[in-house]
Amino acid sequence: MKFHGIIPPVVTLFDECGNLDLNLNRRYLEELLQHKVHGILLMGSSGEFSSLTMEERKLYVREMIKYVNKRVPVLVGIGHTALKEVLELCSYAEEQGADGVLAVNPYYWHLSEEQLYRFFSNIAENTNLPILLYNIPAFTGQSISVELVKKLALNYRNICGIKETVSEISHIRQMISEVTKLRSDFMVFSAFDEHLLPAQMIGAAGSINGSAVFAPEISVHLYEEYQKGNLAEAERLHKKLSELMEIYSICPSFFMPMKEGVHQRWFSEKTGHRAPFDVYPEDLPMKVASLLKIIEMKEGIPK
Repeated sequence: MKFHGIIPPVVTLFDECGNLDLNLNRRYLEELLQHKVHGILLMGSSGEFSSLTMEERKLYVREMIKYVNKRVPVLVGIGHTALKEVLELCSYAEEQGADGVLAVNPYYWHLSEEQLYRFFSNIAENTNLPILLYNIPAFTGQSISVELVKKLALNYRNICGIKETVSEISHIRQMISEVTKLRSDFMVFSAFDEHLLPAQMIGAAGSINGSAVFAPEISVHLYEEYQKGNLAEAERLHKKLSELMEIYSICPSFFMPMKEGVHQRWFSEKTGHRAPFDVYPEDLPMKVASLLKIIEMKEGIPK
């Protein structure tokens, strides 16, 4: 499957006691779908996968895939430190009808290139699903090299893309230019919001970006305007999107202000958190509310 466009790495919503609220999550996905996103990523970093048990992850993935019901492609994050658990999550996602998986390299220990190759090749050999690699060195402690991706892409057809959560646009450029020489179908997605436009200009397939979880219309409109060649409008939206980068500095655990943004925009329910993330700066809601003032709407299009 060819993925493209804006794919929000959705937050996972809890009730006030910190339990999964499946109905609220369904309502949330409906908001994103109504804003014409091009796909959904479940259980990415913003989805707080590391705070959920295996059974909770399976329950959430099963119910959300069922709810989306093929309206857009659904990717499922299968991140875990234990390969056995990764393969179990991958198999479950495939059984439930996911359209692809997002595979992050193991965190905690540093791995050699050979060990990383072995890890990702095990996943590729045990699923028929398309696999997007997930490069987020700030959390894993090491970056996935261009050379490793080239080797994996050459040897495994179902390893068909990568999400690049890196600060250097030069790394994204190198990944696009070098890997697509070997695999024209290989998809590179940017992650940080301010990279959306420049990454599009050098051939990225789209973006799996944080602000799209609570302000999808800005990214969707930017992507579509760029595709139509309307560079002036794309530039205007890029400036607005860049202002939203402040969301990453409000709290060290950046999914928390994103989740607050989701609640402030669309729900009356109080934002639920799971310990230890029920401790956060007192001014977090106020800062998020101030940031949301950037978003002005007219007939579904950001001004």
